[in-house]
Amino acid sequence: MRDNVRGFVLAAGLGTRLRPLTDELPKPAWPLFDVPLAAHVLRTLAGARVREVVVNLHHLPDRLRAALTPWIPGGVTVHWSPEDPILGTGGALTPWRNHLARGPFFLCNADTYQEIDLGEMAAFHQQRHATATLAVRPLPPGQRGPIEIDGDGRIVRFLGSGVPGTAAGTPCEFTGIHLLEPGVLADLPDRPCCINADVHAPRAARGERLFGYVPPADSFWSDLGTPHRYLAAHHAFLSRGRLPPGTPGHLVVEDGAAEGGGRVFAPSYLGPGARVAAGACAGPYAVLGSGVSLEGPTRVGESVVWAGAKVDGEEVRRAVVSPSGVRLSTPPSA
Repeated sequence: MRDNVRGFVLAAGLGTRLRPLTDELPKPAWPLFDVPLAAHVLRTLAGARVREVVVNLHHLPDRLRAALTPWIPGGVTVHWSPEDPILGTGGALTPWRNHLARGPFFLCNADTYQEIDLGEMAAFHQQRHATATLAVRPLPPGQRGPIEIDGDGRIVRFLGSGVPGTAAGTPCEFTGIHLLEPGVLADLPDRPCCINADVHAPRAARGERLFGYVPPADSFWSDLGTPHRYLAAHHAFLSRGRLPPGTPGHLVVEDGAAEGGGRVFAPSYLGPGARVAAGACAGPYAVLGSGVSLEGPTRVGESVVWAGAKVDGEEVRRAVVSPSGVRLSTPPSA
């Protein structure tokens, strides 16, 4: 992949579906096994030799910046882009037109996790002389999606806008990463806008060369934008018996005693310094962030407890718990 490829991480969203926890920690800083979601994106970009990344900020900008700074990969320069008011997924690019005009760039959502080889995506993009390539996943038969692709990956329908003279394609969902040529920037309106609705859809209708890249079927991805999906992503990793790369803690694969004298039931995750006191138990499917303390007759299962939180004498099921004690629960059928 060319060394001049840059990155842009969209991290300014409000995270309204995750309130009240997003009132204390912005969604891109939410931990996936102790690592902020947006930090996983930075690591993926760095793995593709991206050395300059813009991260836009709006909601709780100081907290997001503080959460991400320790996780910036070596050799990567991050430019912070505060927004007030919020500019949208397309408008966020406008202040950086000159910076991004130097070559192709990745535009990534901060609140999705996916295992993807960006080098392969870039090769796919270059081989097809695409102006925009989006990472997508085919939907199960019978489901309709916002994107349809043909056998070569060409986008033939986007948000209802079809390429003239083309038949229906395979329905897909967008998984949060674009690779864009700088010419796309010319189509940005001078106002807050959505990159998909205001830029890609009109370009698809004009027959521009937009493509959908489908990663290998066994590679993992998840949109973590709701409480249920956030918990489900942790559950999926534990079920597979592995953790995302760069995770600082360890996977519990057998039931046993924990630091502090309590019990941990597999599969679960213990961050560095996590403690389960005598009389308390965690798991199965408990994710205890670094420094978490379970005291007294506490029971935690199918839940994520953020770093530094203390739970004393409570039962926690299918919930996310913050250090301030705020709890966001989700029913089994969510």
